[in-house]
Amino acid sequence: MMRVRVAKPNLIDRIVGYVNPGAGLNRIRDRTMLASAMSPGGYKGGKLDRRATKNWRPTGTSADADLLPELDDLRARSRDLARNLPVATGAIATNKTHVVGDGLVLSAQCARKVLGLTQEQATAFNRTAEWEFEIFCKSADFTRVQHFAEMQALMLGGALESGDIFALRRYRLDPGDTYGTKIQVIESDRVCNPFRMSDTDTLIAGVEHAPNGVPIAVHVADRHPGDLLRKPTAWRRVPMRYNDGRPIVIQLFDRLRPDQTRGIPYLAPVVEALKSLGDYTDAEVRAAVVSAMFTVFVKNSPDADSSPLPTSDTSGTAGKEEIELGSGAVIDLAEGEDVTFANPMRPNPQFDAFVTAFLRQIGVALELPFELLIKHFTASYSASRAALEMAYHSFRRRRTWLVRNFVQVVYEWFMEEAVILGRIEAPGFFDDPLKRAAWLNATWTGPVRISLDPLKDANADEKDRKNGFKTSQQIMTERTGGDFEDKTEQLATENKERAAAGINPDAVAPAAPAVEPADAEQLEEDLADA
Repeated sequence: MMRVRVAKPNLIDRIVGYVNPGAGLNRIRDRTMLASAMSPGGYKGGKLDRRATKNWRPTGTSADADLLPELDDLRARSRDLARNLPVATGAIATNKTHVVGDGLVLSAQCARKVLGLTQEQATAFNRTAEWEFEIFCKSADFTRVQHFAEMQALMLGGALESGDIFALRRYRLDPGDTYGTKIQVIESDRVCNPFRMSDTDTLIAGVEHAPNGVPIAVHVADRHPGDLLRKPTAWRRVPMRYNDGRPIVIQLFDRLRPDQTRGIPYLAPVVEALKSLGDYTDAEVRAAVVSAMFTVFVKNSPDADSSPLPTSDTSGTAGKEEIELGSGAVIDLAEGEDVTFANPMRPNPQFDAFVTAFLRQIGVALELPFELLIKHFTASYSASRAALEMAYHSFRRRRTWLVRNFVQVVYEWFMEEAVILGRIEAPGFFDDPLKRAAWLNATWTGPVRISLDPLKDANADEKDRKNGFKTSQQIMTERTGGDFEDKTEQLATENKERAAAGINPDAVAPAAPAVEPADAEQLEEDLADA
């Protein structure tokens, strides 16, 4: 146990303590902390007298104090990198592809035991909910531009680029719509303090809080601050929830610290590294292009005639003519002239190794293995498999986060209207929170896991299924996608049609005949002769 060195009061401490006891105690406390920091033991990273850390004094501020002053610049730089730097573009696109893909598919699974339903009743409800939700998805976008599946990718991409993104629950029944519930996506910049006023104790970066710190409303501008329109901006206060607690506003962001009000862009830890990498790449490309333009130089001796060689090209610069090299051309040089061939040293032979090492560090910060970050698999099967497994866990975590904070909430909005309209029967939905949760129980299926060797994975899944470690539905979810009941029904139909056509659905290819030992020896001799 480390002993704390308590600083003894000196003359100045006594004088200050006599005039201001509080200040005197603060002096003694600060000198005690300094003595403890300078003493042996403890964490070296917290010492103040070591060469590596004596000038390293990061401030211990709150999450908002660390983030909000630079948030606008972080967002702008993150978006610029996502637009113009291939690595950043690919990192965000890879997440959208493997987390959302074509869109997360609903698999309604009401808790029938809680609701007292039979298997047939639960199956009928689940089928109805899935079909009705598909109808809702077609008109879910408030702007009538995107399908709900595309909005999932929009929300994920916006949260990664900007740190957070908002979705508001709206209602508008347009001609031809079955459901009037709509989702309006709000970019993060539009949620800000009215008239750009400074933050207060209850209004921080456009999010209004109760005195206990709970977010209760957001202030939304009617247009983006960077919009080209030159009209006055107006703000609207939107409550986060109804009086009964049901959500109105979704703020999709990954909260990393307590009391964090706004989200941190996905690229924030590597913004400087990506910018440096982009600048270095551009410099190397320009150097290679410029170097390729210079091939041969003609050197003159001090006594040689400095007049330019005659040529038909009169587009030279600085009074000197350029000589174009033709195929098999022979050019006479003046007396005293010599020819030197350029050695540009471009492309830089160390470029690939340097960039590769740089990208490995960036991939660690972004939770993307190097192979997946650059879409290039050159390692062994085991290494590539391990990289994909690590990436899969990252994608699965982010998919669960997206479902919990956005997709499932929208499903609840849909179900409320469907029950009110009478299109779905769900007794007790608005009366009992337990029954409400039971009716809303569902899973969401996304892109399947990448497989480098499907045969090995299929054999492993078959063993897990036989041993009871996995279900057929779980295997479909992870490897092939789709619904077990749908595929079972389809397989039954196919087998029935094959049987009607006289084809045995269970027929397999005949086994190869066994090779007798004598035949085996003859086969080896034939192969040796060949």
